[in-house]
Amino acid sequence: MKKKQKKVKIQNSEEKKQQRVLLFLALLSGVALGISFPPFPLGVIACFALVPLLLIFEFTDGFSRPLRYTYVTFFVLQLISVYWMGGFAHGQHAMQMFGGALLILAHPFFFFIPVLGYLLIRRTFGVLYALVVLPFIWVGFEYIHSIGDLAFPWHTLGNTQTYDIVRAQFITFTGVYGLTFWIVTINAIAFYLVMNIASKRWAITSKPAISTAVVIVIIHFIPFIYGSAVLSAEQEYTDEVQVGVVQPDLDPFDKWEFSRGELTEQLLDQSSRLIPDAPDLIVWPENAITFYMMHTQNVHFRRMVENFVNDTGVPVLTGLPYMKIYPEDEAPRTAKINEFTGERYQSFNGAVMIEPDKEEYDFYGKIVLVPFVERIPFGDLFEFAVKIRRSIGVGGWDVGPDTTIFSFTDSMERERQFGTVICYESVYPGFVRHFTNKGADFLVVITNDSWWGETPGPRQHLQMSVLRAIENRRAIARSANGGISTYIDPYGRILYETDLFVRTQVSYAIPVSDQMTFYARYGDVFSKICMLLGALPIVASAGERMRQRMFATQNKYRKEFEEKND
Repeated sequence: MKKKQKKVKIQNSEEKKQQRVLLFLALLSGVALGISFPPFPLGVIACFALVPLLLIFEFTDGFSRPLRYTYVTFFVLQLISVYWMGGFAHGQHAMQMFGGALLILAHPFFFFIPVLGYLLIRRTFGVLYALVVLPFIWVGFEYIHSIGDLAFPWHTLGNTQTYDIVRAQFITFTGVYGLTFWIVTINAIAFYLVMNIASKRWAITSKPAISTAVVIVIIHFIPFIYGSAVLSAEQEYTDEVQVGVVQPDLDPFDKWEFSRGELTEQLLDQSSRLIPDAPDLIVWPENAITFYMMHTQNVHFRRMVENFVNDTGVPVLTGLPYMKIYPEDEAPRTAKINEFTGERYQSFNGAVMIEPDKEEYDFYGKIVLVPFVERIPFGDLFEFAVKIRRSIGVGGWDVGPDTTIFSFTDSMERERQFGTVICYESVYPGFVRHFTNKGADFLVVITNDSWWGETPGPRQHLQMSVLRAIENRRAIARSANGGISTYIDPYGRILYETDLFVRTQVSYAIPVSDQMTFYARYGDVFSKICMLLGALPIVASAGERMRQRMFATQNKYRKEFEEKND
């Protein structure tokens, strides 16, 4: 009896030891992923960050235990990389904090999708086949996760490579998802090497081990070789546009209490300081104007901007709330009601370009809205959400009607066209490329990253614009309320950037191009192919497991029938 108890204690001790090892591997994978993303310039770590997680799957059976460790890994990733999104440091926005907490706690569950696909194939057809398919599954998952109200492509693995613009040059064909494919492929091969060495099937100095290591090195350097060739053959841009950027550095909470005149005068004062640099366009950040300036009741303040534009001949693009009023019989179901006038209207987080000698201006309404903070997910489908939006304005921005291409005439009488991306939209590669496909010669990003204070948020958000520039081969002028305002060239090089939380204005000449990349023209063809090639083995695995279960059930009944008849 004592021997049996001792044996049980030994088994329990070994199980606890194994659990500690597996937990360590899950934490290691999560930390490695977390420090791979900006602002850490450690993107190379992402190429091996999934190896500990894949090792866990070799020491756990079924699906529930692997998924628990998967949650740990991606929960740690959230804590390291996006802890700042809730705005917990200032604690002044309840929905912002709710959305941030929900992101940290709930978003790891989304990563169950590629992991379940891998495990299903692993359990059905073996580890080698599963590893071959894993890059396709992961890219397919990331593409799907960039679509719809619950989309959040912030943790697309390719986003870890924003500091390595040489290797990133091939995403003109694949979008950022090509980088993800490359990263997961290296992880899969590295895991196969580690697994075989750890299981002592291969010696470290054996031919298979050395050959596999050489393959990893080759795959790691192929994008570098291609990118180096692209940059060495780069043609000098002869066409430029001078873009002035205003960084007002106003507190994102307090500025809504500023008087309309004071706010407008400050923006105009900063803009006037740019005029000696002869800008072709001046850009103000997201919600630089905090009131409905285009509404008739605010015509005085609009005239202030129009007078500046007419006097200087320089158009001004500004972020602002934009109101669209509807006749009663034409108002959409989600339209809000003005409690004073009874008017039915929609409100947009928008952008308007004020041009010289014009009375009507082009408008763009933000289309990709931040969940909960700007829009309740699926809020147009459920009546209770519509009522909340009408009554208290939580998540109250409406979805913009369409992408807009702004056009103006520069100082040399040349027609210029650009697309405006507002804040969170710059994270979505498939969305941003629509502006280029519709004729934008350069891109403008307006944002307000001051919500996040001295955290990694502003830098992390900025770095994603680097990839948008490369994908589209378009220069980007970025105006941020408190920074980081930036100019990026079509190859992803940051030409100039401001300091955080400094009131400033700057003008810079950026290249103009009408070159169309494969990605800008055709979009996510690569991702869709990966999604298909990843889905087919999953379906085949599910079908095979059903066949095996049916076969096992038939054998069981046949055996019971034979035993009964005997």
